Order: sequence, then C-alpha cells, then structure tokens
Amino acid sequence: AMRKAGAGGVNNKCRVMLGDTIARKAWADLRVALTQLSAKHSARVRLTLVSSGAVGERLVQASLKALQAELPDLDVTHLALPADASTARLVDAVQALNANEGVSAISVQLPLPDGVDTARVLSAVSADKDADGLSDTNYKEMCLKAGRPVTVPPAALATMEVLWRFNIRPEGKVAAVIGRSNTVGLPVAHLLLHNDATVVVCHSLTPRMQDVVRGADIVVSTVSRPMLVRGSWLKRGAAVIDLGLGKAPDKGNPSVTRKAGDVCFDQALAVASFIAPSPNGVDRLVLPMLAKNAINLERNRLGLPLLEAPPGTVYSRRRVPAARSP
Repeated sequence: AMRKAGAGGVNNKCRVMLGDTIARKAWADLRVALTQLSAKHSARVRLTLVSSGAVGERLVQASLKALQAELPDLDVTHLALPADASTARLVDAVQALNANEGVSAISVQLPLPDGVDTARVLSAVSADKDADGLSDTNYKEMCLKAGRPVTVPPAALATMEVLWRFNIRPEGKVAAVIGRSNTVGLPVAHLLLHNDATVVVCHSLTPRMQDVVRGADIVVSTVSRPMLVRGSWLKRGAAVIDLGLGKAPDKGNPSVTRKAGDVCFDQALAVASFIAPSPNGVDRLVLPMLAKNAINLERNRLGLPLLEAPPGTVYSRRRVPAARSP
C-alpha cells in the first residue's frame, strides 16, 4: 500500500501512498458490503449517473466502466442529457429519479454546461438519494458541529479514508487546506475540524501562504496548480495529501505536458513523513467513495447503520438519517 523513499539524501522514513493498491482494498471491501446487502436483506444498490453535454463525457464513461467492472453487484446506469438541456430540464430529470423507487442514489456529473444553474440542479437531488453529498440537507449537516449527513463529497471522504488507512490521526494536529471549493476544499476542512484538527483554509488572497502551510502537521492541497507547494513550505514530518491535478512540462521533454499535482513531489519527499501523491493517490479512491455513498444511501433506506471506518477515527458523526429535502 506504500513505498519508502529511496537513497541519495532523501528522507528514508517518508511513506508514499500507492493509490492503485489502496483502491483495490477499498473495492474489495465494497464488494463484500454489496454481497451482504443482497444476501441478508435481498437489496440491490442502484446508482444513476446524470450528465449533460460532451464536457467530461470521457471521464463519465470511464467511471461507468470502472464501476461495472469492480462492482458487478452494483446496478449503475447513465442518464445522458444533451448539451443544450436547460436547467429546468435537468431539474425535472433529477426529480423524476427522486420519485423512482428503483433508484437508490443519484450522482450529477460535474461540470454541467455553461448557462446551467449547477447549484439549482444539485439542490434538486433528494438528501436520501444524494451520492455526491452536495444536496442542501447533507451539505448543511456536514458543516454543522455534530451534524449527521448520510453522505459527504467523495473526494473529502477519500481524504479521510487515506488518513484512517495510514493511521494519521487529525486530533490535536494543525491542518492547512489549500483551496476552498464546495466539492473538495471546504468539505475536507469541515471533516478535519469535526475530527478535532485545528484547520486553516488557504486561498488566493492568503498572505504569506508558505508560512501558514509551514506551521501545519497535515497539508491538503486541492487547487490544481502544478508545483505550487515546494519542499520549503513544509514542516519536517508533515503528512501531505495532494488532491490537485493539472498539467506541467515533462522533465525530459519540456515540449510535452504530463499530469502533475500541486506538490513538488521530489522536494516533499525529503521533508514529509507521508505523501499521498497526485496522480495515483487519493484520486484513485474518489470513485470507490462515490460507490460507498450509494451503498450507504441504500443502507440508510433500510434502517441499517452506515459503513464507516472504526469508531473514533476519522469520519464525521454520521448516525441519524438526513431528512428528505422538500
């Protein structure tokens, strides 16, 4: 699940997350959960992905294929609306899925086309079918102290899954979250806060950001600005989680671009005690966590306890079912 840093003056105690390995374990856990639901409760989880237009269509198709391959007991379908679909049409489609008792969970694939009121579409998803954790009820519950969302955004859930699996405990630690998006940065900050970290959220107007980050025991970067976080920004022994993904010139051939995270990996390796890199880090867990949300929605419908990490580790306090959105 990890590898140690190598020689050449590099910190040999730094653990590096291997995303594919952790993802295989997560998928295996979800297969067991689906089998138990079927065997003990005769229940199937039915997830619908909703998209509009060609933007991100390749990623939607890849997600669909991966879900079908990894979780054969998960019924996953794709509702593809045309690029010129209006906000009203998207809302109508979501509300029809809300009313369909054969659908356990709904995931609205972002981004939606320009001109669509994304917030209105997300708000239309019933809290009890909200696989993205972005409905009004679940998001509000995630933000509240002692709130009880049934689902939280998958990227944030994946971040907490990594902390749990590597026994990195947030309580009593200072955490710096770089980025304040509704889907990643803010949810990560809230979950860390719920787990008793002292959280600083950095953004484009944060003065002397490197000094703020240097005071943190846990650093989570979410802004997709390649090579933003230098080794000199990091406190020795920090745990570093890279959720950014952009493009940077290839070292060997500057005319070619490669996928790159927010963190200068080689520099961080000499300083950090743990790194979840990008790509092949937390990104590999986002889709399994979407599936986990879908399973939890079906479990919630049946009155069963939610799938969680061991008590008292890293999850928000998710115990009471969220109310249905009006």
